[in-house]
Amino acid sequence: MSATEHQQVLIEDAARLALLQGQYQKAYQILNDALARAPHFAGAYFLLSRIAYDFKNHLKEVEMLQKAHQFEPDNVVFLVYLARAQVLVGDSARAYEWLIFAESFDSHTAETYDVMGVTYNRLSMYQQAAVCFEKSIEYGCANAGVFFNLASTLKFCGDFSGARTAYEKAISLQPDYFKAHAALTSLGGITAEHNHIERLTALLEKTIDPDDSLCIAHALSKEWEALSEWENSIAVLTTAKQKKSAQLKYSAAQDQLVFKKLTEFYTTQPHSAGKGFHNNRPLFVTGMPRTGTTLVERILTGHSNVAAGGELYNFSIAVKQLLGHVGREFITPDIVDHFGLIDLAALGKAYIESTDYLAGNKAFLVDKLPLNIIYSGLILSALPDSKIICLDRNPLDTIASNYRQLFSLHDSTFGYSLDIEDTARYYVEFRKLSNLLLNIYPERFYSINYEALVSNPELEVRKLLDFCGLPWEASCLLIEKNDKPVATASAVQVRQPISASGVGQWQRYAAHMEPAINLLTAAGIIQNRDD
Repeated sequence: MSATEHQQVLIEDAARLALLQGQYQKAYQILNDALARAPHFAGAYFLLSRIAYDFKNHLKEVEMLQKAHQFEPDNVVFLVYLARAQVLVGDSARAYEWLIFAESFDSHTAETYDVMGVTYNRLSMYQQAAVCFEKSIEYGCANAGVFFNLASTLKFCGDFSGARTAYEKAISLQPDYFKAHAALTSLGGITAEHNHIERLTALLEKTIDPDDSLCIAHALSKEWEALSEWENSIAVLTTAKQKKSAQLKYSAAQDQLVFKKLTEFYTTQPHSAGKGFHNNRPLFVTGMPRTGTTLVERILTGHSNVAAGGELYNFSIAVKQLLGHVGREFITPDIVDHFGLIDLAALGKAYIESTDYLAGNKAFLVDKLPLNIIYSGLILSALPDSKIICLDRNPLDTIASNYRQLFSLHDSTFGYSLDIEDTARYYVEFRKLSNLLLNIYPERFYSINYEALVSNPELEVRKLLDFCGLPWEASCLLIEKNDKPVATASAVQVRQPISASGVGQWQRYAAHMEPAINLLTAAGIIQNRDD
């Protein structure tokens, strides 16, 4: 090692120590001083990228990693972190290219495989992600987070036994890994003889943080539900949701303002097909969460000419990039206010290019992000040859299912789900918007009723395929034989045959549904409880 290399190692060590101690300004100064003396110091650029990542400045992170890669092009660590950073700035296509390049190196470590796994996961490439997490463990990683990520990808890929083992390993390494407890319960198999109720109850009693409490409460609620203990199930969930709600301070008025502005824009703006980007590949499956969107995705991707994209945020990311919006919110009133400034052709093109890697050689790609319903009018203008399917499920089942679902703890988009009445308010707004879109785009916006679908699958699937311009294939009905990954709350359920078992489940919690019933009745959505 030369004197210069030795000096750079000492500088990196000093900067890493400062970062470990949370002394970002000190680390920044050390690295900047080093670069003033040695502008080609790749390690300094890499550590500056870590600072940018911690402060969620991902554009700066990409810039620093590109510099590091420029001066050390064979450093696989820089490559895999650059791939991850590209995902975080919304450039999925470039991230995929970096991952493929990184695959060609033979100098990988447990760390690089872990980062690759996380990045493949973000790209909805779960089989590749699972391989990377397994290699990370094989290379000596004993981190609970890697086992959790492996378990989640195995679950998405249908390996429930492997997922169970990996979740249990994560919990054994970190007993208070709250997300792992919730995820383990989601695999099912809970019986009076085999459950985790005692362990979860003890954990909940000593848990203070609202997010952690919500994770454990959801797991405990699911286990009580599996034992048909409906009151215990809803009681433990309600307590935790109230605790989280007090912290989050969700505003129903904010969401109602978003829907009001969406309605105004979609009603008054001209819908000129000539302004968008022409490509008929996308099939968007939308609706409220927990209404059968995954079921429809499985039906469509059972077709030989359809690829599965999973729940993609690519369209909303493209919108925000074109508007220069840097916030993490999925939608805000301000974003809607600026819809009219967007170059529709550029938006459509950006979306298509960002999803190319997922389509492969298939003619169609399913993008199954339920709340793309919010962007649907803009989608149909930016992509004038695309089609949107919207799920219509019993309102009370929809509300109960959303309330009982554990959504992302760090995404305010789902803040409504912390309260039954707020969930009902959100449903009313969704219903009005979906009806509006159906009226504006009757040839390209298709509403499919969940109850009709599960009661007469072949009839409804034939109509669905006809709307999509796809020839009939019986394989679409055999969702249990569809081997494509599923990264949603229904990952276990949709690997079974189409079933009507989810119809009417809200009645188990009827005593707690009065606020929703009253609100839906006042909105004219239901006339009685059987609607």
